[in-house]
This record gives sequence, structure tokens and C-alpha cells, in this order.
Amino acid sequence: MNFLIKVLLFLLFTFQCEIFSRDIEKSVPNIDFNLFNGNKTSIDELLNEGILVIQFWAIWCSPCKKEMYHLNKIQKQYKDFGVNIVCVNTDNLKLVSKAKAHIKQKKYNFIVASDPSSQIFKKLNASVMPTTIIIDKSGKVVFRKEGYIIGDEKIIEEQLSLLINKS
Repeated sequence: MNFLIKVLLFLLFTFQCEIFSRDIEKSVPNIDFNLFNGNKTSIDELLNEGILVIQFWAIWCSPCKKEMYHLNKIQKQYKDFGVNIVCVNTDNLKLVSKAKAHIKQKKYNFIVASDPSSQIFKKLNASVMPTTIIIDKSGKVVFRKEGYIIGDEKIIEEQLSLLINKS
């Protein structure tokens, strides 16, 4: 491997580490969620039950919807361990009805919230769709992932298993 390729690989690795480590161990603010079912909840309320996974998605985002399929399985598997998954929809008000129809059709078991002005998205320093964040019981971000590729769900499960085994 020539020197230039080694340097480029090093820079790519460094950049990825920066993306994945951003905000790790940073406490999250208490944010209120307006849920698709008309109810409200907050980060603090959900953290009282245990670990929280937040994913940002939009109806137009295919990788988001692929990840949501796996997050639903993870929710079923880890619900008894106090894990809550909140998928936060960032579509504007014109697309919210399509997003609600999608959720209803898929019969997902996780919590779905609406963030049409992307205020929650911004407060949690998300920048791409999907962004997935795991917050431990103390309110600290312990994992952050941007984008979705097949296999990311295994990484999320590993992170949850580590947190559950710590408690």
C-alpha cells in the first residue's frame, strides 16, 4: 500500500472516530416529546424506566425505515430490561400524515414522536438521517451513530447488552 493511501485511510478513520465519539458521555437536556398518539412524554420520564434509544427519521428516508424495522425487533427483545426506543419523525407538517400512516401500517411497538420544526434534532446535535443515540440511565450519551448500513442493528444490540450488564 503506498503512502498516500495509508494517509487517506488514517484520515478517514480519524474522521469516523470523531463522528462516532461526538457528544459521548455528554448529558442530554430534558426534552419533551409530542407523540403520534397525541400523548406527551419526556426524556426524564423515559430514563426513569431505564435506557433510552432515540432515532431520528423521515418518511422519505429509506435507510431510516430499514433501521426502524430492526429497532422494532430490538424494542421487543429489550423492553423487559427497561429499554425504550423513541423514533422521532422530523417531517414537516405536510408529511406527518404519511409518516403516521407508515407507522400504523407497520404496527411498530416503539414510541413515535413528532419534531416538525427539527428542534429536538438540533438540541441533540443530529445532522443526518437516521441518527441513533443511546442514553444511559444517568442521562449520558453513551453511543451515537449516523446513517444506517446493514449490521448496525447488531452494534446497537451490543451497546444495549453492555449497558444492561453494567446495571
